Amino acid sequence: MDEPMQSLLIVTELYGFDAEAGCLRARCHDNRLLQVEAEPGQTVNCDALAAQRCPFFLLCDRPAKPVGDALSLSPRALISVVPFSAEEVEAMLASGQAEQVLEQSLHGQGF
Repeated sequence: MDEPMQSLLIVTELYGFDAEAGCLRARCHDNRLLQVEAEPGQTVNCDALAAQRCPFFLLCDRPAKPVGDALSLSPRALISVVPFSAEEVEAMLASGQAEQVLEQSLHGQGF
């Protein structure tokens, strides 16, 4: 029952769309790999993220599913890139503030 209803991730690197696996591959600030899944003919989430400049905050309406040491986002998830510039997110990471934002969001305090 304590499972979060949303995910907030910090994406630091994009590796591009893997057509064979049907997902966009990325890396999060904590070094975990992230797979943003797609379905045939439905790559809206992957297309939207592929155009982003790293690093960025990624908000998703569903929890990211652990898959081994990686995370996976459903192709049916609603995603949003939080409106901070890459430079702002980079500065937050360097100062440790990004972790505070993640912690606050997990405890329902939001941005």
